[in-house]
Amino acid sequence: MEFTGPDNTSFTVYSKSGCPSCTTVKKFIKDKHFFVTEINCDEYLLEDKDGFLKFIEELAGISHKTFPMVFYKGKFVGGLIDTIDLIDKILLLFDENF
Repeated sequence: MEFTGPDNTSFTVYSKSGCPSCTTVKKFIKDKHFFVTEINCDEYLLEDKDGFLKFIEELAGISHKTFPMVFYKGKFVGGLIDTIDLIDKILLLFDENF
């Protein structure tokens, strides 16, 4: 199975159905006016869970097995809290420069 890689220009959220943190992180990113690419991983998990987790580990450089799995400009961010922290830092830097 071939897995979709993260977008190199915006946020990419690997999510699964029924995941409250996935829903929250996608809404948070959109509410802060960032573009987000959403990749639902239900099929990946059903057909090749081990392969998908290995794919994420290779991209992220660490083992990360919980959802959401968030990337920004192709680089691994982490989960919900990590993403909120990153966006807060980006917006703070933006405000300081204007």
